[in-house]
Amino acid sequence: MHPEPSETNQGPPPSSLPLSELIYIVQAGRIPNALLFYGPRGSGKQQAALFFAQACNCRADNDRPCNICASCKKISAGMHPDMIFLGPAENKKMITISQIRDMGGIIASRTNEAAFRMVCILHADLMNPQAQNALLKMLEEPPGRTFFILAAEQTTPLLPTILSRCRRIDFQALADHEIKKLLCTQYGLDPGTAHILTGTAGSDIDQALRLSGLDKEGTNWKMLRPWLIKEICLFLTAPQHQSAFKSLDLSRLLSARPEYVHDAMAVIRTVFRDFCILKYMPDKIVNLDFLSTFKDISVMHSYSRMLTWMTLFHETEKRLESNSGTRLTLDRFFLSLSLFK
Repeated sequence: MHPEPSETNQGPPPSSLPLSELIYIVQAGRIPNALLFYGPRGSGKQQAALFFAQACNCRADNDRPCNICASCKKISAGMHPDMIFLGPAENKKMITISQIRDMGGIIASRTNEAAFRMVCILHADLMNPQAQNALLKMLEEPPGRTFFILAAEQTTPLLPTILSRCRRIDFQALADHEIKKLLCTQYGLDPGTAHILTGTAGSDIDQALRLSGLDKEGTNWKMLRPWLIKEICLFLTAPQHQSAFKSLDLSRLLSARPEYVHDAMAVIRTVFRDFCILKYMPDKIVNLDFLSTFKDISVMHSYSRMLTWMTLFHETEKRLESNSGTRLTLDRFFLSLSLFK
């Protein structure tokens, strides 16, 4: 039996996530109108939301999703018509009131087939004040058999009235070995690929899944990574008079696909990190398939120069995070590298 609501592409998330509390909610038979999933980026909040939606709608009489019934499969595949995900529009920094109103129009009608409809607002802390006030009205009088999940990295931007209407569940960043185990055991990736993905994404499980190709909307990482590493290596070994031209060309290619820049920077970070630790811990580098090439390059450059590369990289990351122009920032980064070769 499914629980009753209270009056007020992917498999299951890792066991370290706060699933026990979500399972308890299902067992108790009272689904809150709104839950706040609070934690750092990549801590598995979206996977947990899917898990909870599956558990609430699973057609098997279990507290956990069976992953076999039609409902579980549709939710896992992102094809269920009653599972609504909302976040900032493409190339936008905020969730606007128009997006909230559009979502309100959708949930004003009956569910298509779910026992419980889910509205998951990703990056809920990026809602502008007008959007939050519009959402507040829905939280106060939610449609029947509908619950909201607000996934946020910060609570300060959220109105106290919204926070007071949410049951908060805290998430912690996952350790590297947990993500690696997840990729191998639950997603069937080989250990070598899982090692590279984990080293690239760090504790960000969302990015690891996106890079893996399991997320159909994600970056084509299998093509981006080797191409980008080869380009970086060619750039670092090019004669001085050619470096400036190569740097600007690489900047042009990357900035032409702004949706790939975040993942591209993650790959570049692993390259410079590998150079810094290669001398002391060659078995710990991320890009083991480029070990021979990296060894050749490390012979050509001093260790202090490699540390300078890493410093320039971190400065560039900060500039990109502060919303500096992508093309100009990448031009500056690669041109600076060409001066320290």
